[in-house]
Amino acid sequence: MGLAHLVHLKLHLLQMFPGPVNRLLLDFTNLNNEQIVKVPQLTRDRPYPVVKARRVTGQYGSTILLTLTSEGDVRLKVYLPKRYADLFDDVDIEEINLGRKHYKLVYIGMARQAYLLKLIL
Repeated sequence: MGLAHLVHLKLHLLQMFPGPVNRLLLDFTNLNNEQIVKVPQLTRDRPYPVVKARRVTGQYGSTILLTLTSEGDVRLKVYLPKRYADLFDDVDIEEINLGRKHYKLVYIGMARQAYLLKLIL
């Protein structure tokens, strides 16, 4: 489904269903614009704006889940490797989520079985 089609669908839903049900319908539509990706699926050397950060606990312990923006309205969610996640504190996460800091994540490549990332302003 193309971006133009999704935008048209959102507008159509808003017109058809006024009121509180709009939020639920739009939330469902927005889920179609989110993808969970692995670090090596990111385009190498491309800066992805970070729009949200969240500390999560998974099967390998605590890490950071970043939400990045990509082409159009697509949002990519990526789990950071532990060595990068350990660098974030609660203040860093809050500043990202409140829009005070506008970082970009860049996937550089791999070295000895490890992903190389950098965070730029």
